[in-house]
Amino acid sequence: MQRLDIYVRLLTEWQARFNLVAPSTIGDVWRRHVADAMSLEARLPKFSQVVDLGSGGGLPALVIAACRPDAAVDMVESSHKKAAFLAAAQREMGVTGRVHPIRIETAGARIARADIVTARALAPLADLLAMVAPHISRETRCFFAKGRSHEQEIDAATAHWRFTMLIHRSALEDDSVILELADLAARAD
Repeated sequence: MQRLDIYVRLLTEWQARFNLVAPSTIGDVWRRHVADAMSLEARLPKFSQVVDLGSGGGLPALVIAACRPDAAVDMVESSHKKAAFLAAAQREMGVTGRVHPIRIETAGARIARADIVTARALAPLADLLAMVAPHISRETRCFFAKGRSHEQEIDAATAHWRFTMLIHRSALEDDSVILELADLAARAD
């Protein structure tokens, strides 16, 4: 809880200067962001290395790191302002991992080292799969938080990709899910 308290304090302080999360959600940060990220973290198996894509305000990456301080959680974030926040929060929270202030398209080597890849509110599922597929093994598991359009995103992704999938319903939002994917492969045309 101490690490999460530090995270929320820093998020609130930095939000006044930079847009890290939707401004309308900052007043409900514990439920809208921390509890949501904790529900994703609770689904993760044991791991050595997580890579979070488009980490923005540190969700779910810094919450995962707070809950599992012995594991490494790397964050890929192209915005240098957001990357500065992530690095400052990581240091103050005392968690392990690195911040990579680069575009996802250039993060292949970092993604390839991950046991688990996460993303929240980043891109449509088909686009996420295209970003990670060239770099992960079939055993790498992806956990992507998705909102009310998740069924359409799944349909669009299955036109181009084969994968195994578990759909975890959100306990917080009726239309939200966490998609757990593995065995990712492009479909032959």
